[in-house]
Amino acid sequence: MKIGDIVCRKKYHQDISFEIIDIKDNIYYLRGIEYRLIADSEKEDLELVHEIRKVEDVALPQEKCLKGTVLHLDGDPAYLKMCMKKYQEYGIHAYGYYFKEEEFASHIQELLKKHHPHLLVITGHDALKKNGQKRNSQDYLHSLDFVEAIKQARLVQPDKDALVIFAGACQSYYELLVASGANFASSPSRKNIHALDPVIITSQIASTNIKEYVDLEKVIEKTSYKQLGVGGIDTRGVARNLYPR
Repeated sequence: MKIGDIVCRKKYHQDISFEIIDIKDNIYYLRGIEYRLIADSEKEDLELVHEIRKVEDVALPQEKCLKGTVLHLDGDPAYLKMCMKKYQEYGIHAYGYYFKEEEFASHIQELLKKHHPHLLVITGHDALKKNGQKRNSQDYLHSLDFVEAIKQARLVQPDKDALVIFAGACQSYYELLVASGANFASSPSRKNIHALDPVIITSQIASTNIKEYVDLEKVIEKTSYKQLGVGGIDTRGVARNLYPR
C-alpha cells in the first residue's frame, strides 16, 4: 500500500473509505474520502477499496427563483473543493475559503462584509477526544474554534433568518454550537458527518422561498446520519421568486 491508495479499516467493519495521505514509522495516516475524518492505522488493519459508495443527490426545487448565496469556510482544502463542485452542480452561488480551524474567527467578519452571503458554512475537522466528556468544551478538537467563529459572525448579523449558519464537523459539540448562534450544527449524537452534509443543508435552504420555513425533518433526512448527525432550529428559506414566472 502507498500514499494515494484508497483503503478501509477492518476493525471498523470497512465502514468508511480513506485515502492514505502519509506513512511514517509504519503508521498509515488517513483522510476520509467522503466523511470529514482524519485517522491513523497500522497496515495490518487496512485493505484496499475498489468501489466507493456515493452519497445520494438531493433534488432541489426547480422553480424560477433567485437562490441564496453561500460563504463556505473549510478547514480541509480537499473537502472544500468537493463542496464547491457540488454547489455548482446545484446551481448555488458560493464563495469558498480554506483556513485552519483556529483561523476562522479572525477572517470571518471581513469575508461577511465583502460577500454579504445569505448562508454561512463553518466546517472542517473536529473530534471528541478519547475518553472526553460530551459536555466539556475542552474535550473537543475544534468545537471552540467553531464557537468563536459563530460569535464573530453574529456580531455582523444577529438575525438568524438574515444569515443562516451551519457550523461543525465530525463529532462536534452540537448543543454549544446552536447555543452560540448556529441555525444548524453537528453532531447531536457525536457521529461523523459526510463531507457534503453542509452543502446538502445549505443548498436546500438556499432554494426554499423566503416566505416559507424549511421542513427540518425533510432537510436533515437527506444527510448521512440524519438527526443523529445534524440538528437545527426553525429557519426560513432565502430564495425569492422571479416574476413573471
